[in-house]
Amino acid sequence: MPKVVKKSGPARDKTKERPVHPYSRKALQLSKQRTHEKKVETSKTAQFVKSEILAEKLRWFQDRLDDRHVYTKQDMIDLVTEYRDRFKEELEQICIVQNVGKRQQSKQHVSREASIKMTIEEETNQFESSGIEVPELINKKHLEEFKKWNGEIKFIQNLKLRKISSSDVRRQVDKLSKEQDEEDEVEEDAEAT
Repeated sequence: MPKVVKKSGPARDKTKERPVHPYSRKALQLSKQRTHEKKVETSKTAQFVKSEILAEKLRWFQDRLDDRHVYTKQDMIDLVTEYRDRFKEELEQICIVQNVGKRQQSKQHVSREASIKMTIEEETNQFESSGIEVPELINKKHLEEFKKWNGEIKFIQNLKLRKISSSDVRRQVDKLSKEQDEEDEVEEDAEAT
């Protein structure tokens, strides 16, 4: 007959947990585990917030698309400029509301105004440095995929994005001025003959 393990007595009872001494190795392990779980949770939250902001931006661009099959670089620059100026009307309205009457004690909509200004400053810094990430609309295949996108965050990874910066705007202006100069020279040559 096999031996039966007795479950009586405090030493053999595994269901009761003993308190952990604060300076023990077990306490150190538990502390590391909690710290790791907190870091993982904050990184997940930060990633979700970034994805949500990107999805909101992409939805804005998707709402501004028309029936064209391909966009040019100039169209992309125009869309980015419109995107950067999307808060102008709201800021003007806030300014009008604040200027009405004698509201020196407390201003209305201060927090919204501050968040808008912070967003504009951040986008301007992005535009001046590495560029603002926008959907790829120049390539026909990527444009069709973007038009089919239903706005869900989990499908953002399937979309092709590109960055538009202030250097792209300068290059486009230089290109247009060169083309204009060439046209002027052709017209002068035609008039001379």
